[in-house]
Amino acid sequence: MRRMGWVLGAALVLAGCRPTPAAGLQVGDEAPGFSLPAVGGGEVALADYAGVRPVLLFFHMAVG
Repeated sequence: MRRMGWVLGAALVLAGCRPTPAAGLQVGDEAPGFSLPAVGGGEVALADYAGVRPVLLFFHMAVG
């Protein structure tokens, strides 16, 4: 029964996480520039990785 709760919860979360297209962007367009706070302080910008093939790893603590 507990597993059913996790599955239902995940389904509800994913149902609300449908990507919405940004105004004026089409599939294949270059991503607009942005920056985010870095874990160690400062900021990390998309432009910092121009020409580099980065790997994105995502770990969600609740998933385990």
